[in-house]
Amino acid sequence: MIKFSLRAAALGAVLLTAAPVLAQAAPPPPPAPGAGMMAGPEWRGRGRMGHGKAFASMSEAGRKTMWEAMRGNEDRKEDRQAVKAARDRMLTILDAERLDTNALKRAMDDERNAANASRERRQSAMLAAFGKLSVADRKAFVADSRALKTRMESRMQKWRERRPMRGMGGRDGAVPTPPPTL
Repeated sequence: MIKFSLRAAALGAVLLTAAPVLAQAAPPPPPAPGAGMMAGPEWRGRGRMGHGKAFASMSEAGRKTMWEAMRGNEDRKEDRQAVKAARDRMLTILDAERLDTNALKRAMDDERNAANASRERRQSAMLAAFGKLSVADRKAFVADSRALKTRMESRMQKWRERRPMRGMGGRDGAVPTPPPTL
């Protein structure tokens, strides 16, 4: 009987301390469409570039145009697979007992050509999208892009300042000495 009373008292104490937490208001509703990364209805969550709003200053039509240009390339998976296959061939050639430099050069050429073709398709889509934007949307895109670049550079600088330098020289230029051997 005493065990039950102690358990009941402990449970009561837990409920009393948890009462303020249980009485809190419900969490705020999720942000409205247009408040996310690229502010398009197609984007959920943070997006690839984190919390930034890369196209927040653009009109809805401009954001949609840029989203379609950046994400509409259906061949991206095949492009990545072609580059990966060429890199795998390069490693296979390098792993052989006898180095076949001609085959290695062909594999390197294949990798470069696949990467260049992918880049050309992306740039072509972006060029077409930029041509569809209004002057105001183009200027907003430039302003947002510059702000994103500045934000990323600032984050990288802060990261570098927090990160201890390794290797020869370090932060103060002194060469680190190895620990004594026993």
